[in-house]
Amino acid sequence: MSARTPPVFPAGALIPPRQELTLGEKVVRGVLLIAALGLLVSAGWLLRFLVLPLVLGLLLTYVLAPLADRLENRGLSRSRAVSLCFGLILGGVALLAYGIFPTIESWLMEAPKAGEQSAFELQLEQRIAGWQASLTRSYPKVNWGSLFEALTGFLQHQRKSLVEGLPAMAVELASRAGSVALGLIIAFFVLLDGAVMKKAVVALMPNRHFENTLLMLHRVDRQISSYLIGTALESLLVMVIVAIPLLALGMPNAILFAVLFGLANVIPFVGPFIGASAALLFSLLDPSAPSLMSLVIVYVVVHFIDAMLINPWVMGKSLGMHPLTVIVGIAIGGTLGGVAGMLAIIPLIAVSKAIATTVAEGARNAAAA
Repeated sequence: MSARTPPVFPAGALIPPRQELTLGEKVVRGVLLIAALGLLVSAGWLLRFLVLPLVLGLLLTYVLAPLADRLENRGLSRSRAVSLCFGLILGGVALLAYGIFPTIESWLMEAPKAGEQSAFELQLEQRIAGWQASLTRSYPKVNWGSLFEALTGFLQHQRKSLVEGLPAMAVELASRAGSVALGLIIAFFVLLDGAVMKKAVVALMPNRHFENTLLMLHRVDRQISSYLIGTALESLLVMVIVAIPLLALGMPNAILFAVLFGLANVIPFVGPFIGASAALLFSLLDPSAPSLMSLVIVYVVVHFIDAMLINPWVMGKSLGMHPLTVIVGIAIGGTLGGVAGMLAIIPLIAVSKAIATTVAEGARNAAAA
């Protein structure tokens, strides 16, 4: 096989002409590219257990970074500022668990022995019997017996499925404990040395893009952090607002149901219904709970206040977006991607805004120069 002839550049050419690859070279490059992609996919599949810890670590990092920076600016060392932030988080979780534990303990104490019925089951049977008797008196020609028999069978089937699935749920929660702990460790070290990591990434960029890349990363970090802080603030406000009327109505375990509603409220549109369903179901089972209608009114009013006032105001303030943009964005995200789209659309809009602003400023500066 003869040696390949080196290319000859035209006289006066400053840039060498593009050299076409042979078919064999194209095939080799394609195979190498496919192999590299396959290795990346395989590595991602093998390390999929790290997805939850990484996501949790990054979320905690964005939420705690502004507080850690502020404490550091007040004179604390970085390690002490980060440690204080984690102390506050763990203390808040411990305080919340201390407030909820008596409720869970009382429920466990009421757990029936083998062959016995729980207090909830007895109360539910009494409620169903009362409904059946009332409807039979009002509408005697309707065969309510078969309808309520079907309802009782359905509820018993759901109870059996729940009881049988509790051990698997407990094992699943226990397995997630390690992921949560790893996420906390990741967040701790990213908060501690995040600036060094960011500088190492930016240092890989060419000099002409260095300043714009640094500015873009700063704006993206600020937007994501603002969104997460705004979401946490909204959930906290909703918890407080719904807890006040629940306590005033004498709702048993009002704090627990307020916490559940606030956490579920993170999911736009669907979340409030999920959070309210726990208290509404409890009101059907426990005669000491407030009436179903009063609870429905409370949750509807709180949801209206959140949707019309709290969410647009908090998100608009934290992200620098008009409240109408937030509302329209959530509607578009829900149409395109359902619940996941509603959760992702606002941070995507915020990040896109930060990137577009930085690129536009860079282009204007380059044109002016």
